[in-house]
Amino acid sequence: MMAKITKGKSFGGCVRYVLDKERAYLIETAGIHETDPEQMIWDFNLQTLLNPKVKNIVGHISLNFPVEDKAMATDDERLRLIARDYMRRMGIRNTQFLIARHTDKDHSHCHIIFNRVDNDGKTISDKNDRYRNEKVCKMLTAKYRLHFSEGKKNIKPERLRGSDALKHELFSIIKHTLNESQTLKDFEDNLSDKGVETTYKFNGSTKEIQGIKLEYKGQTFSGSKIDRQFSYGNLSGHFAISEHNLNVRQEKAQKEYPQFENYSSFGDWFSHTFGSHYDQNEEEVEQLRKKKKKQIIMKPKR
Repeated sequence: MMAKITKGKSFGGCVRYVLDKERAYLIETAGIHETDPEQMIWDFNLQTLLNPKVKNIVGHISLNFPVEDKAMATDDERLRLIARDYMRRMGIRNTQFLIARHTDKDHSHCHIIFNRVDNDGKTISDKNDRYRNEKVCKMLTAKYRLHFSEGKKNIKPERLRGSDALKHELFSIIKHTLNESQTLKDFEDNLSDKGVETTYKFNGSTKEIQGIKLEYKGQTFSGSKIDRQFSYGNLSGHFAISEHNLNVRQEKAQKEYPQFENYSSFGDWFSHTFGSHYDQNEEEVEQLRKKKKKQIIMKPKR
C-alpha cells in the first residue's frame, strides 16, 4: 500500500478531476451533498469561510494498492475501512470529506478529498505529514495483511508527463550511479558525467549540510522529493557504511598479506617487486626473437 499526499487551493479542480471520470464512483462522504460535483464544491468552499487564513484548503490523498491485493478490486467496504483508518491515524477528523474509487488502472486505488478547515474552523495540521504517511502506510499494510508496494518498479514510464517523467528518469540515473560510486565525491562526479549537477542546502547559522539538490535538464529537485533514499541523510549514511566496509577489507588484507602494507594497491606492490626483473626478461626475449629472425633470413639455400 502506498499513499500520495497533495495540497491545493481549489476544490473545483480537485473534485472534478476525481469524479469526472467514467470509471469513478463515490464510496463515502461526510458534510457535503452528493447530488453533483458542483454542489460538493460549493459545500467545501462554504466551510473554508470559517478560517480565511488557511491558504492550502484542499487535502487530496490517493491510496494505491499493488495488483497482488486482488480482493481490493471488488471489496468496496474493505477499501472504505482502510481509507477511514488511514484518515484517523493521519489526524483527519471532524471535517468534510469524500472517498471515491477509480477503476481505470490495473491496480486498485481510491482518492480522498478533505477540507483542511474542520467543522469548528480549526486547521487540520500537515506537520511532518510525509513522514507520518510513510509510517501509517506500513502499519496498515501489516494490519490488513496487504502487500508492500514495489514503489517505482510498478510505474509505467510511458504514462508519465512533465516533471513526473523527468523525476522518474532522474530516479533511474541516480539509482545506477549510486551502485557504481564508492564515495559521495565519486557520486557527484559520476552524476556530473551524466548531466546531473549536485548542490547542497546549508544551515544558515551552523553551515551544516541539511539537504541535497539535483539539477537535470533545467529543473532542480531535492533528493528526498525524487525518493526518500536520496535524501542527504540517507546518502551520507550509505557512503559512510561503504567507506567503513572498504576500510575493514583493507585492514583484513594488510593482516593476511603484510607485504602489501606500504603500498596503496596490489598493482603498486607488483610493479615494485617484479617490475625491473620483468622488464629485463622482456628485453631478453625481444633480443632472442630478433636474433632468431636474423638467423632464418641469413640461412643459405640448399
